[in-house]
Amino acid sequence: MVFSGTDGAPVSQAVAQQAVQWWVELRESDISAARLTLWRRWREADAAHEGAWQRIETVGGRFADIPTPLARAVLSTPPDSLRRRRSMQLLTVLVVAGGSALAVRQATPWRAWTADHVSGVGDRQTVQLPDGGSVVLNTDSAVNVRFDADRRVLQLVRGEIRVQTAQDALRRPFFVETEAGAVRAIGTRFTVRERGSEGGVDVGVQQGAVELRPADAPAASRILQAGEAGSFTRTRAMYAGALDSNAGAWADDGVLVVSRMRLDGFLAEVGRYRKGRLGCDPAVAGLQVSGAYPLDDTDRILAALTSSLPVEVHTYTRYWVTVHARKNK
Repeated sequence: MVFSGTDGAPVSQAVAQQAVQWWVELRESDISAARLTLWRRWREADAAHEGAWQRIETVGGRFADIPTPLARAVLSTPPDSLRRRRSMQLLTVLVVAGGSALAVRQATPWRAWTADHVSGVGDRQTVQLPDGGSVVLNTDSAVNVRFDADRRVLQLVRGEIRVQTAQDALRRPFFVETEAGAVRAIGTRFTVRERGSEGGVDVGVQQGAVELRPADAPAASRILQAGEAGSFTRTRAMYAGALDSNAGAWADDGVLVVSRMRLDGFLAEVGRYRKGRLGCDPAVAGLQVSGAYPLDDTDRILAALTSSLPVEVHTYTRYWVTVHARKNK
């Protein structure tokens, strides 16, 4: 595969990757004079090298906006690690993408790959915060921790978290930032779930209170008290009613607790904890599910459904499972 440099000459992907490696290395403050000399020689050795480097300089401001974690992910991880390979691929795309680089930079995947803390599908992770608080990442979630002299900030990149704040000797405010806006904590324990492609953010308060702050409508902020649930988009903050007492069971006990939940909605929740597609036939979608289900074993959950409901599980592949009405024998 080849791409065009700023002068129209073809630039191979291999050369683009070399240019990216040099760009990342030059971001380091302790680069030696000898390495700088080698970089200059690399540029002078081939017109394609110079063309690739000029592409980096051409995208200029957009490329410079790539956050430090992406560069750090390349340099601070082993050469054969998946995270390093993915980060290098993203940087290479940014070199060759030209005017579309900004759109690539804003895409969620690379932000999740390079986040400070990431949980895999079906996993949960507890992180202790610098102030003594903690955050639990639910399945397939990612978060950055950004504490400084003025603020304590968690950036929710993807998924769902449960936050337990702590008293701060510096009296710094605590925020969870999302694409839709921010949640300001007021001495509290609460959950924040980003809906992804559906848009919006769900919040549940177990202790204390929080303030929902839509990104594009600061005046539309709303306070949620303990025992309340709400949601917000970039323009609205909404009260959703009383918080389900079992809403935090995934963080406390590793279980999903439901009462009279539609089967299709239940399977959508369970599907968050396993790879692939999990769905059901429309004929059984309205069946109701109740109980406590262990999230560490989704196959066990599916087996339990066949005991409590008139359904059977069809496993086409490991990653394609559908629930159907049980056939009469």
